[in-house]
Amino acid sequence: MHDYAIFGHDRAGIGRWLGLIAILIAGGTAQLASLLSSMTGWEAFTKGSVTVGVVYFGLHWLFNKWAWKFSIFNIPDLNGVWKVEGRTLDEQGGTKYEWPAELDVEQNWKQMSINIKTSNSQSESYTATILKRNGVRGGWVLSYSYRNEPNLDKAHELSSHKGFCEIEFGKDIASAEGTYFNSGGRKTYGLMSLERG
Repeated sequence: MHDYAIFGHDRAGIGRWLGLIAILIAGGTAQLASLLSSMTGWEAFTKGSVTVGVVYFGLHWLFNKWAWKFSIFNIPDLNGVWKVEGRTLDEQGGTKYEWPAELDVEQNWKQMSINIKTSNSQSESYTATILKRNGVRGGWVLSYSYRNEPNLDKAHELSSHKGFCEIEFGKDIASAEGTYFNSGGRKTYGLMSLERG
């Protein structure tokens, strides 16, 4: 997986809030331990301490794994396998050929990976951004760059190449439409329709 950017989302701000909560939890734990020690006479409560760093690490791990998905943070959860109907276009905009595929998205708060597998090749992302689409229609735009490698039995027909893809998801994140273009070893472009699998 690689890092990705979310336009309009302040990761540093989230980090500051996690830091503040960590300070409050660690301080509260120390106060509670002191109170329990004075009430019970057990010094064991004051011997162990929970540091701010440990609490911050735990909060950050929880946020990166699960909490980022809460709707209050306004980050789309694109995780899962998507069914793709792709069309490579010719110079006049007609369909040159069709290709079914599966797009696999693995995502957490900090990183993501986008992979497409067709019967002839597979690609893997190396950069990505997510943009919230404003307006009545709303939705999200995922843009990413990728490397594509042909399957071994297709290496004599297809070339390795790099490309760029932009996928527009609706508000419900159940379907999407995309465009792509390639450079380097295979100069093609086309359209994609996606549905969550």
